[in-house]
Parts: sequence; structure tokens; C-alpha cells
Amino acid sequence: MTALRRAPDPEGPFERVKEMVLEHATEDGHTPLLSPDICLYRYSAPSTFVKAATFGVTVAIALQGEKRFRIGGRDLVVDPQRLVVFTRDGEHEGSVVEATRQRPFVGLGLCFGPERVARALLALAEAGGTAEPEGTPAFMLPADPGIGEALERLMRSLADPLDRKLLAPLAIDEILFRLLRTEAAATIRAGVGPAADADRILGAMQFIRHNHADKLNVEQLARAAAMSPSHFAHRFRAVARVSPMRYLREVRLDTARARLMGNGVRVSQVAVEVGFESPAHFTREFKRRFGVSPSKSLAGLARH
Repeated sequence: MTALRRAPDPEGPFERVKEMVLEHATEDGHTPLLSPDICLYRYSAPSTFVKAATFGVTVAIALQGEKRFRIGGRDLVVDPQRLVVFTRDGEHEGSVVEATRQRPFVGLGLCFGPERVARALLALAEAGGTAEPEGTPAFMLPADPGIGEALERLMRSLADPLDRKLLAPLAIDEILFRLLRTEAAATIRAGVGPAADADRILGAMQFIRHNHADKLNVEQLARAAAMSPSHFAHRFRAVARVSPMRYLREVRLDTARARLMGNGVRVSQVAVEVGFESPAHFTREFKRRFGVSPSKSLAGLARH
């Protein structure tokens, strides 16, 4: 039997994703979708960002124009032929180096939640694998059509509420699996180590999620996972790609943002409810995470 051949695609999935991004991102700056999982970027002139942060495994894609990241003493140039994968939480410098009003820079960032990453790594890891030294904080990949097609499905799913709920997570999982299966991600896969360790870390993540409002520390979490504090902290970062305390903070912030959607809530009340010691500290961390203050986020949610 003759294998069916796919018809040539002169436009390509990344080009179609670019058009969808332009429909959503009508002004310069970043536009969050499924916040904070997906961020769209549009810039009509070269721009420099002194510091930016990633929150675990994140892929940055330039759909039009060029962007440069500096991380770990290396310069990484991202354009429509290359994308960059950040392998863990951390800070970097970035700049848009190619953009005009007629042809703006168009990009997309997709951040994968630590629990999603942990489950994907556990599924990919060989039973009895050994831990490897911490790998590079970021690596480059060609703009693979398979990733582009999954990204296109993700963007299309956002237009329908049921698709957004049921299909968008599947597309995100597919993109993550494709990234983690590449040769460049071998160190991340190997770092998962024994399956029993990874299961304990997943259990610790669930414990944090259920008890995020309590005063937790590494020693308590390690004891609950039946590990020494140093081993627990090392294994947690290898599996989740963030530190235990960073994960706790992000869970609190995600929970706070969801609670701000409720009627009659106050920022100070939410800050205490999710476990922050002061509203001022909560406001700083919220703005760092989501790009706006809690009060502005609350106003934006009220308008929608």
C-alpha cells in the first residue's frame, strides 16, 4: 500500500500562529492568555528589558523579527528559525533587536507548570535512572513543524470555552513532550533520577498545594517526603525545575489571582488568606509574576 503524502504547506504552522497572535496582541507590550501560561509579545521598535524572569521550563518563540537573550554569560538569538527553551527558574536579560512599525516583532512565550513538567519527566524517564549534574539554564532548538502544529492547535482551542478547557491542556502537554524528547533536553530527563524519588516529589507538590497557606519550610516538606532536607531540595529542583520555596510562592500567587475573581474581595484579605505575611510583600510578588498589581488585576477582571 502506498503511504499517503501530506500536501505541501507553503504557509506553515508558525506563520498561521503569527497571524493569530497579531489578532490578540494589537498593542505593543505583552498580552497574557491562560495567564500566566501563555504570553504574547508585540513590539514596533527595538526594546531592551534589563531583567526578566522565567518560572521553570519555558519556551520562547519569535514568529517575526529577532530577539536576543543573555543568560549564564551566553547570548542566545531567537528568530523564526530558532526557539529557546529555559530549563529552570531564573533571571535573564532580553532585548528585541529587529522590529519596525510596519513589521513588528511578534513572539510567544509558553511556561509549563512545575507539576506538568514533573509528570512529563516521570513519564519519559527510564526506571532506575541516575541523577545527572545540573544542565545548561537554556538551550536552542530549530523551529520544528511538529511543535508549530501543536502550537497552532493550542491557539485555535482558545477561541471556544469547551476546547479551551479540554483541548488546550492536551496541546500544551504535546508541546512539552516534544521539547523534552529532544537530544538537547537529555540532561533534564536524566536528572529525574529514580522513579520512587520522582513520585515523592509529586506527592510533596500536592502537599504544598493543599497546605500553601501554612508556614512551610524545606525541613517540614522533606520530613513529609521521608528525605533529608538537602536531598529533598536537590531532587525537588531536578524534577519540578523550581526550588520548593519558589514553588510554594507560585502556588500562593496562582491561588490569589483566582480568588481575586470573587465578589467583594480585598487585596489585603487575599494576601493573608494565601499565606503572605504582608500585603506589601504580596503586591510586589504579584506584580513580578503577572506584570500588574493585584488592584489592577482585580479591576481588569471586573471589566471582563
